[in-house]
Amino acid sequence: MSQYKPYPAYKDSGVKWIGQVPEHWEIKPFFVLVSELNRKNTGLIETHILSLSFGRIIKKPENRNMGLIPESYETYQIVEPGEIMFRFTDLQNDKRSLRSAEVTQRGIITSAYMAVKPHGLGSTYLAWLMRSYDLFKVFYAMGGGLRQSLKFEDVKRLPVLVPSPEEQINITNAINEETARIDSLIEKTEQSIALLKERRSAFITAAVTGQIDLRKSA
Repeated sequence: MSQYKPYPAYKDSGVKWIGQVPEHWEIKPFFVLVSELNRKNTGLIETHILSLSFGRIIKKPENRNMGLIPESYETYQIVEPGEIMFRFTDLQNDKRSLRSAEVTQRGIITSAYMAVKPHGLGSTYLAWLMRSYDLFKVFYAMGGGLRQSLKFEDVKRLPVLVPSPEEQINITNAINEETARIDSLIEKTEQSIALLKERRSAFITAAVTGQIDLRKSA
């Protein structure tokens, strides 16, 4: 991060878990920047079932889902690329999951999910911002006590940071590039670890079966 410089001036966001933000950034409530979606899959016009798992949207195999009780899938809602989906259920029992992601393909989601369409800021920027809220455990705090789920009404006043459109693009590009670089390093590290484990196993086997001479020289 050393190549990135701080902004010239900052201000107090007024939100404890956000802290200082660039002076020229706006802070707006969630409901001003998004619209809650409710496109029912009436007539089963869509069959691609999407699920949110630890911050990733995955497509479920059609042969595992469709055809069993098809009438139930008419209550599912249709989502489109660029929209954001959330899983605000089981908040107190599951504090590890990442609960939001940007939709990248058209499909249907269970009504237990919440989906929104951004109209006041970039969808990928919003997706990354919600990911940071996730990492700060903001949603879990909103579901405090015995509350296990959240609805749009519960999060509609969530404070959202709004940089300029150009800054949103710059932020998005920087995060995409840096996370891709880190993911590549993780993959290479995991490959190195796997190779070292293989070498360790080979050495142990060779040592205990007498394949190598480990006698100390006189």
